[in-house]
Amino acid sequence: MSDRQALNATFFAFRKREKSGVLLQAALGFVILAIVLIAAFIGAVYGVTGGAAFSQAAMAGQTDPDVIAQMMSPAALGGVMLIYLVFLFAFFVLTAAFEAACLRWLIRGESGGGFLGLQLGADTWRVYGVYWVWLIAFVIGTIVFALLLALLTGALGAALGADSPFMLIPLLIAFIVPIYISVRLAPAAATSVAERKFAFFDAWKVSRERFWALFGAFLLLWLIYTVAVSIVIGMWMGATMVNVMTDAMNRGAGDPAQAAEAINAAVLNAISTPTGLISYVVMQIASMALAVTFYIAMYGVNARAAAVALEEAKIEQQPAS
Repeated sequence: MSDRQALNATFFAFRKREKSGVLLQAALGFVILAIVLIAAFIGAVYGVTGGAAFSQAAMAGQTDPDVIAQMMSPAALGGVMLIYLVFLFAFFVLTAAFEAACLRWLIRGESGGGFLGLQLGADTWRVYGVYWVWLIAFVIGTIVFALLLALLTGALGAALGADSPFMLIPLLIAFIVPIYISVRLAPAAATSVAERKFAFFDAWKVSRERFWALFGAFLLLWLIYTVAVSIVIGMWMGATMVNVMTDAMNRGAGDPAQAAEAINAAVLNAISTPTGLISYVVMQIASMALAVTFYIAMYGVNARAAAVALEEAKIEQQPAS
């Protein structure tokens, strides 16, 4: 097909192909397993640090120095770090399984397998590998880019003076270059799923002549997500926090430290009441739903770009093994 084919990728994930509910199943599986992982992480940290003893002492209105010392001991802190690393590994594998499930459906029309479509198959490990390349590229790229910008800034300052308008050039480069490279390589996971092989840098082919279409789709989705989350949090704040915070600020008028302390106490009291706790949980659930929807929409943009690249023969799909 022609390279001029319209991408129309912004809401690709929510078009007619989703009638089977594959993405909804994958989203439910992701949320359920994420909650299980978070609960396991909290429970493990609680056990390693002796959180039960600390909670009992706190409920009794006591502070046991031995309990605090145990919680802050090198062994406890080392255990927490190990638990955290295991949690991060598991969580990102789960995220990769979720993204792979979405991409398989959006690009190849494949569904099923595993827990609500989430599975530890080849596509999941390809997506997980993409995450690692992103991390390594970000660390190395940030260091190298910062050094080059520092050299450029110093050279321009020495040649033209610190007050020269040309000193804005490094600032513009600092914004434009990372955005451009990020957008061009954004379809890396989708490309790997589309080609049925690890193909991080083939994303550059997929996004060729597509930068503005992809950038516009990503920007629009970010704006929609930001506005939606702001509305949810604003509604929660308006329903549960305005009165207590106003009262706390009135009681702490004239003393910023006292006002801040009163506000913190009011927030904790509002959340600790049954009604306040329920409203807080509802707000968190709504925020999570918006976040998962946003992720699916972003996956859809990249999936559409990879699918069109296959149609245009920019990339090739390997036979199914």
